[in-house]
Formats: sequence, structure tokens, C-alpha cells
Amino acid sequence: MKLRALIEVVICAGLIAILAERGAAQEAAVITLKSLDGSVVMTGELQGFEAGYYNIVVAGLGLVSIAVGLVTCQFTRIDCAALLSRF
Repeated sequence: MKLRALIEVVICAGLIAILAERGAAQEAAVITLKSLDGSVVMTGELQGFEAGYYNIVVAGLGLVSIAVGLVTCQFTRIDCAALLSRF
């Protein structure tokens, strides 16, 4: 009986982990940051916004922090300012 209860707990924990990951993936915001002169463009997953810096994960670079005053932000679903209010 104890083995069955243990198996049920493990299965439930696994399902919770999968659902939590799926929910987090749906909320991940992929933004595009362009330098003011347009010469540099970075697209990545927004990790946060702190002290005037965008923190994004860029493929091939990893976590990058970029000052707000150096770039413009583009996000397809809503305005970047509204997106940043979540952080």
C-alpha cells in the first residue's frame, strides 16, 4: 500500500511540474531590442527589468543586460511599457 501511495505522489508531482513549466513557457515574452541607430538588433526572452536595464536571454550569448536609453523595445502582443509593468 505504501508503494502505491508513493507512486501516486511521484506522478502528481510530475504533472504539477509539467503544467507549471507549460504555464511559464506561455508567459515568456520574446522581445526585440534595437540600437537607436538600428545597427544592432537582439531578440530574446525577457527575464526582467531592473534599474533601467532590460535583462534578456539571447541565443548564443546568454543573459544580456542592456540600458533602456540605448535601445528601442518591440513586443508583438502589447506595448513594451505595459510588459515591463509586470516586472
